[in-house]
Amino acid sequence: MEKTKKVLISISALLIMFSMQSVASGKGHKHFQDGRGFDREAFISKRNTFIVEKVALTAEEKATFIPLDNELMHKKFEIGRDCRRIERELRDKKDKSDAECQKLLKCREEVKEKRDQLDKEYLEKFKKILSAEQMLKYQSADREFFEDYFRDRRN
Repeated sequence: MEKTKKVLISISALLIMFSMQSVASGKGHKHFQDGRGFDREAFISKRNTFIVEKVALTAEEKATFIPLDNELMHKKFEIGRDCRRIERELRDKKDKSDAECQKLLKCREEVKEKRDQLDKEYLEKFKKILSAEQMLKYQSADREFFEDYFRDRRN
């Protein structure tokens, strides 16, 4: 269960990253504020390839699993959209009221609950496609990919 939480944290980090680059570009998904290019489609493709290789998915498993995994990431990203908007507004504001801060905290809590529910829902879907061993490999591969990606981005 601990590994599942780490995967969820990694996916959340990715979603935050997508939101940051979306705001920075003003277009949707081209650049971070520091000017480093980001191609969302290339990122997803690279992640998918990494997972397919690490989990050793068959062509049939890949055709079923990868779209579901991408769908889960997209839904989690969308769930956090309003919360990210509130966070941006507060980040730029010098004097934040307690009510505004409480609103953001409540939003974050609701987002976490919704994402947790999605994780449960998709875990059941994933179990119909992957074996238990493949699920463990998927979770490890997902965590490894994000750790490597963010470490490389920092450097």
